[in-house]
Amino acid sequence: MFNVEDYTIIAHWFPRWLGAIYLCAFWPFLFQIKGLIGDNGILPTSSYLNLIAKLRPKDKYSIAPTLFWFRSDNRALMSVVVAGVICSILLLLGIYPPLMIALLWVLYFSIISAGQDFLGFGWEMFLQEVALNTFLLSLSDVPNIMVWLSINFLLFRFHVQSGAVKFQSKDPNWKNLSAVAYHYQSQPIPNATAWYVYKLPMWFHKFSCWMMFFIELVVPFFLFFSEDIRLAVCALFVGLQLFIYATGNFSYLNHMTAIFSLILLNNTFLERIGFSLPEVSSTPNLALTLAGSILFGLQLLRFWDHFFPSRAIHKLLSTFSSCHICNRYGIFAIMTCTRYEVVVEGSDDGATWQQYDFYHKPTDLKRRPTRISPYQPRLDWQAWFLPFRAFADEEWFQNFLTRLLEGTPDVLKLLRHNPFSEKPPKYIRAMMYIYEFTTFEEKKNTGLWWKRTLVGPYSPSFSLRTKPQP
Repeated sequence: MFNVEDYTIIAHWFPRWLGAIYLCAFWPFLFQIKGLIGDNGILPTSSYLNLIAKLRPKDKYSIAPTLFWFRSDNRALMSVVVAGVICSILLLLGIYPPLMIALLWVLYFSIISAGQDFLGFGWEMFLQEVALNTFLLSLSDVPNIMVWLSINFLLFRFHVQSGAVKFQSKDPNWKNLSAVAYHYQSQPIPNATAWYVYKLPMWFHKFSCWMMFFIELVVPFFLFFSEDIRLAVCALFVGLQLFIYATGNFSYLNHMTAIFSLILLNNTFLERIGFSLPEVSSTPNLALTLAGSILFGLQLLRFWDHFFPSRAIHKLLSTFSSCHICNRYGIFAIMTCTRYEVVVEGSDDGATWQQYDFYHKPTDLKRRPTRISPYQPRLDWQAWFLPFRAFADEEWFQNFLTRLLEGTPDVLKLLRHNPFSEKPPKYIRAMMYIYEFTTFEEKKNTGLWWKRTLVGPYSPSFSLRTKPQP
């Protein structure tokens, strides 16, 4: 079992590195937040909060705990983002870590609570939970034993739950180890490396899947062993994240998980590679012990509830859900085997249609798949989910199409190519396609990275004078 006094170096540096992750989280909003949830955005924050205040006036602060209740216009949104960027840099520089972590937690929490469809990703909650534990860690030179147990158990729980949900889903593609063979093509935003890896033989994909399960479901249990074994666990965790990063674009998730895994590095190892021991003083702190014990206890309940669901435990944990404490983790429980893409088109006459192109999700067949993480283009990401639900159920997408008809500048900035730069189109529609990677030969002959087959309309054709019908 680890000795907390052997981890004072990483306890000193990890809060700084968390600042780098928060910078990756806040920075993209400088270019996106107005188009997503601004005054003339797709889902305006002011409209969202006004609706909550009207329908649930007594519960509005618990439903959407955010600073934007004071003010929710573009200036307020950008102020929070800029403040987040500044605090991230200050934390990265090691300036008042506890204060900076607390401010970052509040600022990002405010954006998550107001972000609606565009901020419902698991890594948002993971970051907030890591930050809460790191805040407690930063309050003492020598890690408090209960805080250290909590933050280590969070790393353990994140990996085990991520692997477990794939088996619990009973998806046959995970059971027969073929799921990742589809993943490279069907993931939200593939990169060029995925185009090549997709073409490797099935034995490679099955071996990759087996290794992933081994690292997520077996290796975490060795996290609580000796220091040397913990170093090996760290290497495997980081290696898995590097491979996922190399073949995909998952926002800052891989970077955050890799950096989080570094809490397994002990003083002896870090001194060997050039880090020096900080000056520390160890004094008992009952408040930290109590706070760490509460977080550790809640995590134990969450872990138990994942495998042995209980209504009582679920009810207890749900009281903390709005604060993103003790979250449930796991993505891609069901593997998407076919890549469906919704392509938006505009027209001036209802006969000739021109295509809008997103920055990073596949639309243009000739455009090379890009590597963009840790930057997350949230409109592109959200559009990936469209084929799984009917047009009538996607209010954000209906609003998005309306903004294109209106020619709203903040929303148009979220797109790479607007075929109606002079004036907005009269009509708009969305078509559904099946997208597939081209073969080596097809790529050589045509220069295309993608090929596609039309499935049919995803939305009706409509204009500002007509309402879209489901």
